[in-house]
Amino acid sequence: HRLKEWLERFHGVATHYLKNYLGWRRMLERYGKGVNIKACLHEALGHPMQHVIGT
Repeated sequence: HRLKEWLERFHGVATHYLKNYLGWRRMLERYGKGVNIKACLHEALGHPMQHVIGT
């Protein structure tokens, strides 16, 4: 449901580009409000960012 709601703003997506939109959505779901330019570039290049968790 969240995906369909998010895609509504684009007024339809060409099947050719669907993979790109799905990747964009996965990235937004993964990083939420913490998404930044560096994370976007790493994801676009196929190099997921590794999260460092301090204890």
